[in-house]
Amino acid sequence: MQFHIPADTIKALLVIAAKSDIRHYLNSMCIDVRATDAVAVATDGHKLLALPLTVTDDAPALVPGCYIIRREALEGVKAVLKRPILVTIDPTTRTATIDNGNAATTTPLMDDKYPDWRRVVPLAVSGEVSQFNAEYVGAFGKVHKLLGGAYSPSIRHNGDNAARVILPGDAVGVLMPMRGDPQPLDNPSWLVPPSAIEPAEVPEPAEVPEPAEVAEVA
Repeated sequence: MQFHIPADTIKALLVIAAKSDIRHYLNSMCIDVRATDAVAVATDGHKLLALPLTVTDDAPALVPGCYIIRREALEGVKAVLKRPILVTIDPTTRTATIDNGNAATTTPLMDDKYPDWRRVVPLAVSGEVSQFNAEYVGAFGKVHKLLGGAYSPSIRHNGDNAARVILPGDAVGVLMPMRGDPQPLDNPSWLVPPSAIEPAEVPEPAEVPEPAEVAEVA
């Protein structure tokens, strides 16, 4: 099986993949193949990116399976004249060959089981406002630019459930929300407007006891 993948698409997938997770398959890229389609996927458990792939015209028939390519093998490939990277998957030898048009590298596929990523992709959203990790939102900003976007990605909120991130083309992003429990805020005195400062209470004067009556002398 052969797929032409733009170099910036691979970079975008590696932005979303984990960097040093002990679950090594999350540090990598997965090509999820079914009988009728193939999708490149990356996730770190908090965010996810999926992009459909185009099979080369003269490639062998698709062999269903999840083929995980190590991050190190992908990071070492440099684009030549902005040509797409040719990725060849051999299900028999369990290898992936990555060819940038100038040099080719063959690497063993990982034997780990990739998560069932389709299960977490929301097909509808509620619109209920969510809170998100700013670093993860920024990561999708980088992805949006790598995929040719001119501005910023749009997030379709989904309450406490996974949100959809709208990206250029057919790319699909997923972003998990943060817990929205109330959190106390530390407000320094210089931040509080005068109208919100309660005047200090003036203590009432202490009562002066009445003088004791002097007994009459008989």
